[in-house]
Amino acid sequence: MTTENTTALVNSILGEIGTAANTLGGELMEACATTDPSTGRRLHALGALADKIGWLADLALERTTGSAEIVGDAEDWFLPPSYHAAKSMEGKQ
Repeated sequence: MTTENTTALVNSILGEIGTAANTLGGELMEACATTDPSTGRRLHALGALADKIGWLADLALERTTGSAEIVGDAEDWFLPPSYHAAKSMEGKQ
């Protein structure tokens, strides 16, 4: 049986995983811009994997706490900044 303390510990671990994945993904995406195309593609693929790991941590946190606490849902993790900028402009025009 899972206790409240165990759930809190697991949530803390998930938070660390998600935060690390978000940091790693950001660093890899930044590095993509400064490398040759072949290396850039590899770094982009690794960044996508980091995003998946982070999203899974956020998804688990959402299931246990009721809200995704690191970045958000799949849309927040996987879609590019241009999408989020356009989404924020919806209904403002």
